[in-house]
Amino acid sequence: MDKRLKGSLLVFLSALCWSFSGVLGKDLAWNGLSKGGVRSIVAVAIYALYRRTLRVKLTKSTVIGALGVASTSTLYMLALTMTTSANAITLQYSMPLYVALISFLFFGVKPDRRQLIALPLLMAGMALCCLGKGVGSTPLPRQGLGNALALLSGLTFSLVFVASRMKGADPLEYTYLGICLTMLLSLGLPFDENVRWGAGAASDFLKVAAMGVSLGLGYLLLALGLKTASPTTAAILENLEPVLNPVWVFLFLGERPDATGLIGCALVLVTVTVYSCLPQGKNDNENGETNGHCENAWIGRADRRSEEEKKI
Repeated sequence: MDKRLKGSLLVFLSALCWSFSGVLGKDLAWNGLSKGGVRSIVAVAIYALYRRTLRVKLTKSTVIGALGVASTSTLYMLALTMTTSANAITLQYSMPLYVALISFLFFGVKPDRRQLIALPLLMAGMALCCLGKGVGSTPLPRQGLGNALALLSGLTFSLVFVASRMKGADPLEYTYLGICLTMLLSLGLPFDENVRWGAGAASDFLKVAAMGVSLGLGYLLLALGLKTASPTTAAILENLEPVLNPVWVFLFLGERPDATGLIGCALVLVTVTVYSCLPQGKNDNENGETNGHCENAWIGRADRRSEEEKKI
């Protein structure tokens, strides 16, 4: 099989793995902290096998990146319990808005033309997502709070991007440490009143284990796929995750956003996909912004750097 085709297939499989987090999380009655903590135990095991070590080099960039990874994962799981799956994952894609703001305020990088076009479209899509309601699902009385947490996850996600630009940053290190930090949330499992310890416990733990496999295996497949897949193809394939995520939730649980929310989700995802595939502006190239889903691209960049070091 052609190397680029194989790489693209692996990237697609990683997006497919991650897309099941919504339906698995929605079908589990545990609170968001318990889900995030226990699934991370499985993900850490898979990720550690790939890294072949449990050690982490603690640097400023590693700590900041890890806090970004951990907080983003936690906020997503909390948002998933309060709002629609579509909003929980789509509003996380508001990240480019925060990246542009942080880049301007802290690094003096002015937005280029494609950013000036994309950002208003992103904000319009985000507003429509927040105005929309869930249809055909269990009542979501705290949907407004869920949307706010999903938006906040976009901000914490941007911290990971900031960390990647710091001197000596290693995405593989801070992603692993971030998952390890999230794993600590499992300590609260005995205090979660929604956790079943008798009848039905095995089914619940299998679901959260499957969530961990989808998270950890997704990282592994992506890291391998981005070594040979083209950036543009990877950007498009990675954006299948927020598309498939609510599709599985609708097919298996019947939940979907209303027309307003659906338009908002579509506007956000189309804008991010087109933005990812357009030629980068001068500011992007000078300051290290990569095409595609940023967290995923950082992992791929670290892998490519590792491969280059082996050749030296």
